Amino acid sequence: MTGLSRRRFLAGLGASGALAASGLSVWAWRRDPDAPAPPAGPGGPPAGDEIAFGVPGRTLVVLELAGGNDALSTVVPHADARYHELRPTLAVTDPIDLDGAFGLSPRLRTLARAYAAGRLAIVHGVGFEHPDLSHFESLHRWWTADAPTEATGWIGRYLDATVGFDDPLAAVSLGAAPSPALAGVASFATAIADAGGLRPDVLDGDARRALLDAWSRMVPQRLSGGLAGEVERAIAGTASARERLAAMLGDEAGARRPGGGRAGLGMADALALAARLAAAADAPRVVYVQAAGDFDTHRGQAARHDALMQQLDEGVDAFLRTLEAAGAADRVVLATVSEFGRRVRENGSGTDHGTAAAHLVVGPVVQGGMHGEPPSLRDLDEAGNPVPTTAVHDYYATLLDWLGVDGEPVLGRPVRPLPVFRDAPGRARPARVAPPG
Repeated sequence: MTGLSRRRFLAGLGASGALAASGLSVWAWRRDPDAPAPPAGPGGPPAGDEIAFGVPGRTLVVLELAGGNDALSTVVPHADARYHELRPTLAVTDPIDLDGAFGLSPRLRTLARAYAAGRLAIVHGVGFEHPDLSHFESLHRWWTADAPTEATGWIGRYLDATVGFDDPLAAVSLGAAPSPALAGVASFATAIADAGGLRPDVLDGDARRALLDAWSRMVPQRLSGGLAGEVERAIAGTASARERLAAMLGDEAGARRPGGGRAGLGMADALALAARLAAAADAPRVVYVQAAGDFDTHRGQAARHDALMQQLDEGVDAFLRTLEAAGAADRVVLATVSEFGRRVRENGSGTDHGTAAAHLVVGPVVQGGMHGEPPSLRDLDEAGNPVPTTAVHDYYATLLDWLGVDGEPVLGRPVRPLPVFRDAPGRARPARVAPPG
């Protein structure tokens, strides 16, 4: 415990709801209790009018295509001569045609079938004004919805206003740690780090009591009441989350990778796991699949992006099949995010950081087709990138509409949701909670 006081360790453990010594790879997180409170408005808890609780039983699954997906090789403007002019070697020449103007990567056969069935919405030109082309800054803007501070994420503010600390599994992040998009000031986020973390080896009552007994001998008497209680609540909270996850995932939750070692979740595995969580009777409201793939294709893009599109399609196929088998497809939506698109002009064997990009929203409740205005490939900005035509905030407000929540208080600005869902907004007004003050 060098450099870390007992009080700081206990407070952090109590705040996180996670027990490192147990070997668990499921972690429940909350905001550091010693961090300064963020302001109201963007970056802080929603302020102003009360926010609708939302529509029970719905789940939003967010898939983060990490590194900046080349949307022009995903949703291909194959009828635009300018596209082929700027990409003499990287233009996708055999897309799956959708409407005579746009097509999908030939690797996206599952998504093409979803589009034909009216279950895939393509939202064009999503991006920020005054874009920043660094990964860190762009991700920060996407995670926080352009908040001026790093205090909270856009999903975290939604959880603050609708769930609070009542449910540690209201939002589950699949990745090494919860996405900053889930960071709130009055809510939890739980992270599943890897396949090994799904083992049902949570501390039983005897082990829990033994650990608490050890702490009671180490903590000064004047601290043992309140802070030891925090540790006990942290262990109990993590145990409860583990037990609920085991109930959601069934016996397969105990499976390990071949060879007995722990392995990170690949894109297809993560989407299959997300579907199982979303199909559970007591499903999370949000499942966030963090940092899927490596879409930063500066070099060797043709082969790399094809492989990524294959992984994406296999993942979506597993996702949809799992939900259909469970009879849960009508209450789950999958939506993509990525820090930016790619530059229109190729750099030789790849593409550099760009701006506006098309994003995908998948599910039976989706109003399939094209949404938003495709950016011009001729009227580019000074860096040679498309000018965004759909604000990120409007895209997020659309996804919050699916959850039954007004996006303006959460996002801290006027928004214009797109008509992507057949029954949006459908907000439930009887059950309401005031934003945390």
